[in-house]
Amino acid sequence: MKKKKSPNYPRIENQTHAKKIGRLSPTIAKAIHRKSADIYITESYIRHIFNKHIEQLRAIGYTPFDFVKEVASSFTRIYKGTGNSILLVKWNGAAKVAAIELNFAFRKEFYEVKTAQIRAKGHLKDENLLWKK
Repeated sequence: MKKKKSPNYPRIENQTHAKKIGRLSPTIAKAIHRKSADIYITESYIRHIFNKHIEQLRAIGYTPFDFVKEVASSFTRIYKGTGNSILLVKWNGAAKVAAIELNFAFRKEFYEVKTAQIRAKGHLKDENLLWKK
């Protein structure tokens, strides 16, 4: 029996593997003066999101992985984050928004999810909006 090959996921911060959850498209990347690249999350950041935000996510019916994948695939706004990071935000018009923070891994050419959470939309009023759908 042949051994099944594992997917070619990049290694991130000494983690075993990362899972691809989306991509910042060339069109959007150009609009915000960033590089188009895939978006990955590691198991350690999935655990971090679970430990910090599981009650919020359970209340809306998501697992941490499904939540970040949903936001990464259907975000409607991008804000400047802290330092060199960006925030992908799924804006639903209600009192809360879903946000994931990404950092670009320069040597590895991809974005890495650092955290994800549900925020009050007022939390973003002073943030620098980079792109809106």
